[in-house]
Amino acid sequence: MVRKNSTSIMKVGGFLLGCGGLMAMSSPALSMGYGGDDEPAFNFSYNGYLRSTIAVSLQDHDETRADDKWRMTQAELTLNLDFDIKTGPLNWKVITRFDKEHQTDYLDDLQERMDAVGLNGNYSGAQPQRGDFMDQYETTDEVFDWLREIYFDVNLFDDRLLLRVGRQQLVWGESDFFQAMDVVHGYDYRGRLFYENNEEWRKPLMLFNFNLDLYELGGSLNWYIRPGWDREEDMGSSFNIEGGRWIPHPYRGVDFTQFTDSYNEDHDSGDWSDMTYGIRWNGAWGSIGYSLAYLKTYSPAPIVNPHSTASGNGIIAAFGVTGTVESYGEEPTNSSTLLGDWMYPEIDVFGFTINGFNSPMDATLSAEIAFIPNKPYNYGSLDSNLPGWNGVKEKDTLNIMLRIDKEFKWMDTLGTHRPSLSSVQLFDTWILSHDDDDELVEFASFGSKKKEHQAYLTVFTLLNFHRDTINPSFVIGTDLSKGGGFAIPAVEFVWGDDWRLKVEADLWWNDGDVKKVCGSASVDFADCDTGVGHSLLGKREDGAGFMDWFAEDNQVVFKLTRQF
Repeated sequence: MVRKNSTSIMKVGGFLLGCGGLMAMSSPALSMGYGGDDEPAFNFSYNGYLRSTIAVSLQDHDETRADDKWRMTQAELTLNLDFDIKTGPLNWKVITRFDKEHQTDYLDDLQERMDAVGLNGNYSGAQPQRGDFMDQYETTDEVFDWLREIYFDVNLFDDRLLLRVGRQQLVWGESDFFQAMDVVHGYDYRGRLFYENNEEWRKPLMLFNFNLDLYELGGSLNWYIRPGWDREEDMGSSFNIEGGRWIPHPYRGVDFTQFTDSYNEDHDSGDWSDMTYGIRWNGAWGSIGYSLAYLKTYSPAPIVNPHSTASGNGIIAAFGVTGTVESYGEEPTNSSTLLGDWMYPEIDVFGFTINGFNSPMDATLSAEIAFIPNKPYNYGSLDSNLPGWNGVKEKDTLNIMLRIDKEFKWMDTLGTHRPSLSSVQLFDTWILSHDDDDELVEFASFGSKKKEHQAYLTVFTLLNFHRDTINPSFVIGTDLSKGGGFAIPAVEFVWGDDWRLKVEADLWWNDGDVKKVCGSASVDFADCDTGVGHSLLGKREDGAGFMDWFAEDNQVVFKLTRQF
């Protein structure tokens, strides 16, 4: 697997600095407003926080030998520094984050399982690609591992055009938990799954980002170009395929890179060095805001590209996969991988959003629709050890989001300090021309069929007491299609301008169709397949949906933050 080295990244950084310097020197020619005598030519400020995060499991996990209840699963220290720098007409933003995580006893047990049990015991052809187990949480080998964002803004053409150049985040869309149009970037789900704010888990990219004000037409035109200079680590959404604490059960401590490539970054249908781009019109129709957008980007979730060669097919068949195994386009490039590659195919997204205030409801209503033609899904062999590994089928897909945001005046009834914001959001993935016989799966290695409509409902509310010094919040979400859900009750305590303590419970419930660990106390070993990899891939199932993947993951989290 080819990794773009740090030298090329430094060249990109040098380009940005040089480009900024040239633009600064040529500012009179570009007719950029300098701000006058009262505005300093140089200004510097910073802010940030130091945060300690401790997570404790409330349940036992079958993958480890120890009783995990009350064990610490995460112990992390984070330093985040944001810098705002003005150099003449250029306004710079630099955001850094340093993460240091302690390898808890729980993570030790996962690594022990990964090191002790693998496919090498069954097939000598397996080629483990393991690195440091903790790299998935705190890699700091390269500059951009801790330098999250670095970009500059400059106003051109009498401030009509804002140009932002550099490594940045670009947010399109209205969704929170589940993304429809917010797919310019991938997300890092390895550290805390989806419990963090989108801004903290979104993966910044190197972009040329333009925003042109066309107030005569009642709106603005925003477009971006990603030239393809990003590292492979920055592309797509990152999951714990190395066997970390947030890979779905029963794969904790199972390193899938033993028998797959980590991610194939140069596949003909998903080459990360390809240029991607997007364009969006933001307008207003009276009091109604709307947007129209098109993006050429990458699928937000990876798919499996299995080997279809005779040798690869024979190995996959040993896991119970039947019928034809077809690669998605070109064959996996790494011949040493037994089963195939993970990859992120390029996709087209056509999006529409609308929002406005509804007086009778005293609420803001929002909607978002994203049409994705030929979206790829894994399929096949639902009753095998590797459901979904027959290959890929493409289906036109609609992602639809409906949301209501409303403030409730509970000051007299509950004693809140000010009106309380609540939000209800419905998210639906609608597969057009859906057919049960296609045997599409939500995620490769889980056998639950993907339904025509996959709908989630989430409710969020935030309360503020004692002049915003005690702030309870509550999030609940449920899978309307397959059952199960999650709840996140939390409370944040505030001391002055500097200190914050947040106590949060991350709770799950499911419909019982979990994929269980073979040989665990909860599963009779005789009920498990005794073929290749039985101890790794768990009991065969055909009903485990998204909420079932994280059964037994209830935990309590403490986050102490010092802001400055």
